[in-house]
Amino acid sequence: MNDRYRIEHVADLPPALAAVLGILALALVVGVVWALLRLPDHTKLRSPEARERARRREESQKRQRKLRARRESLQRRARRQP
Repeated sequence: MNDRYRIEHVADLPPALAAVLGILALALVVGVVWALLRLPDHTKLRSPEARERARRREESQKRQRKLRARRESLQRRARRQP
């Protein structure tokens, strides 16, 4: 049974039944999209402890970036001086 055979069978349906099937298919797609949009945000931190850890980690990473930039700057300056 190939696709053309199935499509011809759908085309042979009475118009009311084909409309109902089309509406049901559309409702299924809308339902799936709606359900996906309603999923909870998995990136949101729920507990206060987790938010605090994330804040401290972000501050630590910021300090590390500044230290790395300063170290690289000093190394470049040392290479330029004879």
